[in-house]
Amino acid sequence: MRTRARLWLGKLLILFGIPGIVVDQTYDAAITRANVRVRLGPLFSVVSVNGLDVYFHRLTGKIDGVGFSPASSYTPDEAP
Repeated sequence: MRTRARLWLGKLLILFGIPGIVVDQTYDAAITRANVRVRLGPLFSVVSVNGLDVYFHRLTGKIDGVGFSPASSYTPDEAP
């Protein structure tokens, strides 16, 4: 029942154009060797997957650009 309520609440939020909520976190998937990191800044939320950074506008949630994290262990020609 709670899942169904969450589903309908999510649909209402989408209908009204309310952006989703994300939190600072890091996730390492050993099976796929994926490293996912979410960082929140004053202007952008940044989602990094194996060193590829995707910048989202903090208030609208729209993609603003992409970049490559220099601190990553991958180089551009090695990134999966």
